[in-house]
Amino acid sequence: MNGMISYIKANRLGVVTITFSLLYMFLGLPAQVWKIWVTQSAADISPLAFGLLAIQSVFWVLYGLQKKDWFIVIPNVLATLFSSMIIVEYFMFK
Repeated sequence: MNGMISYIKANRLGVVTITFSLLYMFLGLPAQVWKIWVTQSAADISPLAFGLLAIQSVFWVLYGLQKKDWFIVIPNVLATLFSSMIIVEYFMFK
């Protein structure tokens, strides 16, 4: 436990960054997934943007795993999940 606390203290910027990334992943992307599902329309989204987000998130996850840095892995796993869901919805409801 002390190792985790000292890691957080040494990486304050990482803590702030992951906080905002997690907010985006838990609020922003799920809200888009929900909106598409409820309206049954993906006409107003860019599949290219969300496709690129999914691809870059996968690479960030791989990089984070290589570095064993959970500040990188956690938000990017969520970004991969939600952006992939948006792409699937796009093809379902375009």
